[in-house]
Amino acid sequence: MAETLGVGVIGTGGMGGRHARNLAQTAGARVAAIMDLDAARAGAVAADCGGAVTYTDADALIVAADVDAVVIASPDPTHADLAIGCVEAGKPVLCEKPLATSLADAARVVQAEAAAGRRLVQVGFMRVYDPAHVDLKDLIGRGEIGRPLRFQSGHCNTRFAEPRTVTDAITNSAVHDFHSARWLMGQEIATVYASHVRSVAERPETCRLLLVHLAFADGAVGTVEVNSDSGYGYEVTVEIAGEEGVARTAGLSSPALRKAGNLAHAVAPDWLVRFADAYVVEVGDWVAALRAGAPTGPSAWDGYMSLAIADACVRSVDAGAPQEVRTMDRPELYVG
Repeated sequence: MAETLGVGVIGTGGMGGRHARNLAQTAGARVAAIMDLDAARAGAVAADCGGAVTYTDADALIVAADVDAVVIASPDPTHADLAIGCVEAGKPVLCEKPLATSLADAARVVQAEAAAGRRLVQVGFMRVYDPAHVDLKDLIGRGEIGRPLRFQSGHCNTRFAEPRTVTDAITNSAVHDFHSARWLMGQEIATVYASHVRSVAERPETCRLLLVHLAFADGAVGTVEVNSDSGYGYEVTVEIAGEEGVARTAGLSSPALRKAGNLAHAVAPDWLVRFADAYVVEVGDWVAALRAGAPTGPSAWDGYMSLAIADACVRSVDAGAPQEVRTMDRPELYVG
């Protein structure tokens, strides 16, 4: 790997722009290329990152000689094909979640990477770099609450401009929570039961609030709640009950204000603010790992497993009944 990693960023929306600007401040990396169909927006982000070369063709960026690694932050339906393109070019890639928009497409990414014989793909599950989540993981790892018995997460958005579909709420938002559940509990999810409250009463596909009941392989249980219209801000919390105690993330990072008979905490307006520090740590860790040899963060298999759980949730909504999480055999590349 080059002494200074030349990184190409595909997509310059909120997430892509954030990654590009963070990379521009990351030791051992430089933003070599920026791609977006909106040439003006790509140019603005490139200017902020030291004058990177701009593209309107993602495939051209991937094969560019001065691009050593790629960040994919383009619209979700493009993720799988672009990730496979990076694998085929032999270039490491940090792909924003979801890895794909279908389980079949996620499987294609896993199979391509397994065929390549080495880890190249990391998925953007940034909560593994968030101090509140890392502290909780460390506490569990020390045995402070004994064997985990119950996982409970809350995932609140302020609101969306248009009603979300239940499939989007599952595949785009809840996948974060599914990965968190697997990571924090140290167990796979075996079955799910998903239900939702409609945003628009006469449109059954819309989702204001999603609730998923989880059953883990070791007998533990859990719930994931995604509120698409909290009305107050963006917040993510996790609570885990164990045999010897209960632990909960610090959901808000703002200071407590006591004034005029009230106690208040400011709530982040969106995920870019709530996880700002995590995104910085994420790209820094990714760059350092690549310079040392290979990515060490959430893998393509983690991306696939989160979508296997999402697939079971969609089936559960359609059937109105619990569903088994169905997966392909884990390739040897991801064992251990």
